[in-house]
Amino acid sequence: MSIVHSYRSASIDQRVLELFALVGDSFVGAKEALLHSDTSITTRLVDRERRIDELYGTLQHEVSQRLMEDDHQPGELHYLVGIVRIIPELERSGDLAEHIARKASLDLTRDLKPRCRGIMEQMAELGASMWTQASLAFDAQDPSVANHLDQLDESLDDLHVSFMTEVASSSPPIAIAMELALVGRFLERFGDHAVNLARTTASLITQLDPYPKASSED
Repeated sequence: MSIVHSYRSASIDQRVLELFALVGDSFVGAKEALLHSDTSITTRLVDRERRIDELYGTLQHEVSQRLMEDDHQPGELHYLVGIVRIIPELERSGDLAEHIARKASLDLTRDLKPRCRGIMEQMAELGASMWTQASLAFDAQDPSVANHLDQLDESLDDLHVSFMTEVASSSPPIAIAMELALVGRFLERFGDHAVNLARTTASLITQLDPYPKASSED
């Protein structure tokens, strides 16, 4: 059971969760658009991206207003700074989903070998799973998920290497190979965003820096 800290804002948390849901749905839709070259899905996702951008702006404004207040409860500033880190990560993840969906018009998967297509699908499914877990961690205020996603990210990195090896061995036209390389990078980067979000979520609960500076000692 999560502990609800008094310095947290229910409205901010709710908007963050809405962004998590919108981006997660966009990513799943982008995967389907890409794998099936379905540009009708892409059109719908472009409209959804506008909603993500609007909600991002609203959330930024609310957090900025709270940061400018004179009196803050203990822990509140750490929470607000954490949210400031989270919302751009969410917005950039939405952009990634849109970038992936836009590749549907290129029909990149038409001539892919089954193994290469299968690895691409595995990457997308793992990225979607990591995103869901990051969202649930924020909702439940669960700091333990970050370490688990670190492990899953290593698996995603391995899949990315395998995907690029398959692309190279199949010797597609250079233009197609470059587009597939971008898609692979987008899928891998989406998982990175999920990891970063889980780390920052953990810091909201533990009050520790999610990215501690390395020691300068030899």
